[in-house]
Parts: sequence; structure tokens; C-alpha cells
Amino acid sequence: MEDLTKRQSKILEIVIREYIYHASPISSKFIEEKYDLGVSPATIRNEMFELIEKKYLFQPHTSSGRVPTDKGYRFFVNLLSESQTKELEKRIVKEIVQMKKEIDGRVHFIREFTRFLAQTSSSLTVSYFPKENLLYKEGWKEVLQDPEFIDIAKIHEFTTMVSDFEENIDSFLGQKKEDNVQIIIGSESPFSKQHGFSILLSPCSISRKKGLLAIIGPKRMPYDKNILLVESIIKLLKNNNER
Repeated sequence: MEDLTKRQSKILEIVIREYIYHASPISSKFIEEKYDLGVSPATIRNEMFELIEKKYLFQPHTSSGRVPTDKGYRFFVNLLSESQTKELEKRIVKEIVQMKKEIDGRVHFIREFTRFLAQTSSSLTVSYFPKENLLYKEGWKEVLQDPEFIDIAKIHEFTTMVSDFEENIDSFLGQKKEDNVQIIIGSESPFSKQHGFSILLSPCSISRKKGLLAIIGPKRMPYDKNILLVESIIKLLKNNNER
């Protein structure tokens, strides 16, 4: 990001990664104690204040730490464009290949790989194949274990957003090429007023039948892992189609 210094980018990445893991605001004191950034605690505080001023972070309460804004999450997602973690990709491919060997029938396979993706991402996963009139949702149990959903109002907001997504799902078909994951973060949603959540989605095809795959959860989702999950599955499905 052009408006961030190298040190601000580093601190912002730390805040986002730690917030994704801990699900609670991250303070300058926490960063100072855990990371050796080679600067004083006052400098870390000042840089975090600058990140608030630039709207990458916000402070929920006067005495609390900081949490990412939608702009902050977008920074983080763009940072992940050149991906990592080949070991995770190998494991995903191995499990999906084994699943394909063991499961007869396309419909059953779609349901099982949707369930696998939900379990691995700990998010709600949607698979949609319009010509076959198939829409599977798996992972309610997994996603509702996130600490955000201690608040009943958040559950209502989430189910409303999922319903909004389903009503508009056809508008995403054909928008992107396969292997190209689209990420909608919070207020970037063109179809819902519920801004506490993110969607990762990509076109896919099974046995040359076109569809859509989506992972849906709180904005505090592990984007690096989930992007890799979707990319690996789309690539594997594409390779199977070409055989």
C-alpha cells in the first residue's frame, strides 16, 4: 500500500494475524512483548495511531487494543496474492483424490467435498450447480463455534447475509475465470447490509458442469489458508475435467 511505510505494513500484518488467531483486540504492549521490531514501545503506539488515522485499524474502546477495518483486511488479502504453504496444498489434493476414488456419482462427490471444505476451513461452504439444481451448504456447526457468534444478534446477521447471498448467487456465475478467487470483505458486499462477514468464491466445474464454490464466515477468517483451500480444490477439479 502506497500510504504505508514498511514498518506500518509490518505492524498491520502482525495485528491482523494475531487478531485472526486470538479473536480479541491487539495492543501495542502485546506486540512489544511478543515481537522484536527494534523500536521503542512509544514508536509502536505511534505507528498504531497512524494506522487508525489511515483507517486500517480501529479501537473498539478507549482502553482496548486495535482490530482491523475492512480496509485493513483488504491490505492483508492483497499481501497474500503470492501464496505459501505447499504442505497444506499437498494434503488437500491427497484427501480429495482419495475421496474421488471412494465415492461413486457426481452428486455424492459434490456433497462430500463441500463437507470436507467446511470442516477444513471451519466456515460455511456453499456449492452451487444451477443446471443440476444443486445447492449444498455445509459447515453450520463449524462456523457457529467462532467466538463472534456468542452474540445471538450476530447469528441473525450471519443467516441474513447467507440468505442474501443465495438470492444473488446467480449474479456471480461467469464473472471470474476458474483459478481466480474473488474475495468480498464486509462492506464490499454488493448485495447485503450485513458487513461483519467475508466471502471467498470461485467458479468451478465437475464433469464439465459449471458451478460456484464459496466459503463464508466472519471477517476474522484465516484468509491465507482458505484461499489456498479454494485454489487447490479448483485446480484439482479442473485437472480431473481435462482427463
